[in-house]
Amino acid sequence: MKNTWQLQDAKSKFSQLVENAISTEPQFVTKHGHNAVVILSFEDYKKNYKT
Repeated sequence: MKNTWQLQDAKSKFSQLVENAISTEPQFVTKHGHNAVVILSFEDYKKNYKT
C-alpha cells in the first residue's frame, strides 16, 4: 500500500509524505513494523474533528 511508510522513509521523504496527505489520502507511518501515526491534511482533520 503506497499510503503506508516506514518511519525511516517518512523522515527522508517528508515533503512527499505531506504532499500525498494533502492531494490524495491520509498517510500511515509505521515504527518497528507497527502502526504509529497517521498524517492527514488539515481539511480532512477539520471534517473529522470539530475544532
